[in-house]
Amino acid sequence: MLALVETVNAFVAPSWAPSKKDWAAAAAEVRAGFRPGDLIIASPAWADPLMRQELGDLVPMPVAGRMDSACYGRIWELSQRGARAADTAGARVAVSSRHGALTLKRWEKAAAKVTFDFVAEWRQASASVVNADGTEVPCTMGPNRWQCLGGASLGPELLEIDTTLRNGMGVEPVEGKTVVLEYKNVALARELVVATGLHNVWLRKSGDGKVRVRVLVDGHAMDTIEATSASGWSLDHLAISALQGQPATWRFEFTVDKANARHLGFAAEVRNP
Repeated sequence: MLALVETVNAFVAPSWAPSKKDWAAAAAEVRAGFRPGDLIIASPAWADPLMRQELGDLVPMPVAGRMDSACYGRIWELSQRGARAADTAGARVAVSSRHGALTLKRWEKAAAKVTFDFVAEWRQASASVVNADGTEVPCTMGPNRWQCLGGASLGPELLEIDTTLRNGMGVEPVEGKTVVLEYKNVALARELVVATGLHNVWLRKSGDGKVRVRVLVDGHAMDTIEATSASGWSLDHLAISALQGQPATWRFEFTVDKANARHLGFAAEVRNP
């Protein structure tokens, strides 16, 4: 019976899948209405490579590796089998059409405004390592990242977290020390969004240590975030509106209990949602 079911499925399932013609027709509609700053996604997520065959030139790496979709007011979703992406949560449907087995929808919502991107502005920061005795040793900035005492390093990378591309700071923490990333005179807005996750599927399987990120604003601890092999790409939203518009010193402290196979991906933005 199982063999019979699998045999029937092998013949029937392809008829449910979008054809090349369906993808081409949906892509043509997207191109006709696309505006700079729009986001294009496929749903379910595993269909993303098929979408990129038709529309990959409109999804550059900064967009593909985005932190989330909060800063996009218009989202084109090419979906099949009734799927809907989490990126469209809270949005309304402005346009909807059918192309064979594909459904195309343009979702619209209010877009958050990023007032400071900590990854994009990484060269404005200073990096250091704090030893167990409290002494702080500055890291050396290279062309692409900082190299720090004891083997720690950090710098912007294209990361794989939760089988998805993410643009972020790749942080190599070390046991018994605190890796510090500090930005001075960055104006506050309404919220700080911090994203964390562990890079590389093989490293996630090889280690079990926890990486902790402590967030401080002008010396005041705001939050401590933990990244584990199972936490995926996690976003924390911290309200900072009480001091909106004032310049502040932002400090991110990275520690780890077991450094083996721990490569943290980290991103943060100050936003007005």
